[in-house]
Amino acid sequence: MAKASAKKVVAKKLIPAKKSPTKKIGKKTGPIDYFKLPFEVFYSDCLNVTQYEFKSDIKTKNFKDVKAVHMEQGRSWGTSFSCDKNNGPELYCCLMNNHDEVEPSWLSFLEEDDIDFNYGEDYAVQINGNEVAFVNLSDEQADEDSEEYLDIENMDYCCSYAFGAYHIGDADPDYIILDAGNTNIKIDLEGYELDENGERIESSRIINTDELDEEKYEDYETLELYDAKNYWIKSIIEKDFPKDKKLTLSYKSE
Repeated sequence: MAKASAKKVVAKKLIPAKKSPTKKIGKKTGPIDYFKLPFEVFYSDCLNVTQYEFKSDIKTKNFKDVKAVHMEQGRSWGTSFSCDKNNGPELYCCLMNNHDEVEPSWLSFLEEDDIDFNYGEDYAVQINGNEVAFVNLSDEQADEDSEEYLDIENMDYCCSYAFGAYHIGDADPDYIILDAGNTNIKIDLEGYELDENGERIESSRIINTDELDEEKYEDYETLELYDAKNYWIKSIIEKDFPKDKKLTLSYKSE
């Protein structure tokens, strides 16, 4: 990724609750460090979704052979993500809800209850120097009688990867599942355990978020939509067009 993912100096130190859950470690028991275990995050409210796919009417030997990109936007409900490699900052970021525009690389899509795409747009792909730009079609490119016409609807999808991103920056997760795949303790964003009905158990605060030391867990990655799209292009170039490795996404791109 050309533009480094944003790093927020935000941190958190785990202060175990007075009655922290324990599990066996050999012959010993001790408090579970949830900041070292996989977790899941669930959003019931609507999340906006953006997808891109490259298209061309010729065989793509170089990136310049890509003629267009098709974009679709929609909404997702009941969406969950997982973090399999939790080093502490990742869980802190989710507890504090400090995400940037879209889900970072350490947060993987898990499942969703429903998704609906209701808007689409086509853009021409241009290369200016070492920059790739998605631009609105010119009158000539949209005119069927023009020599420059891009018949995007009848073009084939190309390249190894499509792009997809969930806009979580403005959304509030309903809950986090700690120790995912094992004890599966469900907590709210203030660290209180939730019962089977999703109600807070006031007597069971698994993580005391009021006492977390933010300087300890400051080094977590967040991701803007531009960075995610640029990473996608870099991944495609590395896979399909290694000779074009200098290309990056223009900030002026749609």
